Amino acid sequence: MSDRKDGNQKLERGIRTDLIIALCALMISSVAACASWWQARLLVAQTEVLQEQLGAQVWPYVSDSEGISGNTVRIQLRNDGLGPAIMRSFSISVDGKEQSSYIGVLHALLGPNLIKRSPVGDTMEISIDSGSPGMVIRPGENGLGFSIKSKHFATQLLTASRRMGFKLCYCAIIPGKCWLLSSATRMGNPIEQKSCPEVTNDLMHTNAVAELTNHNF
Repeated sequence: MSDRKDGNQKLERGIRTDLIIALCALMISSVAACASWWQARLLVAQTEVLQEQLGAQVWPYVSDSEGISGNTVRIQLRNDGLGPAIMRSFSISVDGKEQSSYIGVLHALLGPNLIKRSPVGDTMEISIDSGSPGMVIRPGENGLGFSIKSKHFATQLLTASRRMGFKLCYCAIIPGKCWLLSSATRMGNPIEQKSCPEVTNDLMHTNAVAELTNHNF
């Protein structure tokens, strides 16, 4: 009888020892899982910080720029940021009406038949800086726009340019970093976006060669 009792006590002690070992193993496993989860969170936070730091180093800032040099007036976009700007869409409106071409912009601002209305001896030159979605404007450079050289129309164009409105969307080289700028926000900062909407009928889909060769200025 005593031997059976001692055997039962040894069995109970063995079961209790196994239970303690199992609980300790479970606790260690839980601690390890918590440590892994915490390290993963720290890694995500560090990655976000690095992305923000990198984003600040390659941050583009695009705005419209008007300037006159002699008889030449240029209206273009300019990147005054630190990194390249990947252009996704660009449109110009005159008096609130969006124009489908650069020549349309000129006609809306100055009227049609510019060459016929130009005084004798006034040599007119029109140039267009076009592009397609995905083109890049490097820091400190101009791109996308037009210019006109004319003693008669230069000042008129610079004055009339106040009637223009711009809408553009561009991205940084870091995925998920895009900005939308429109006439309503020109005096403020561009609005940050995750991506740019796809536009299929803006000035980035205009063929400059076709405009310059097939339009009556």
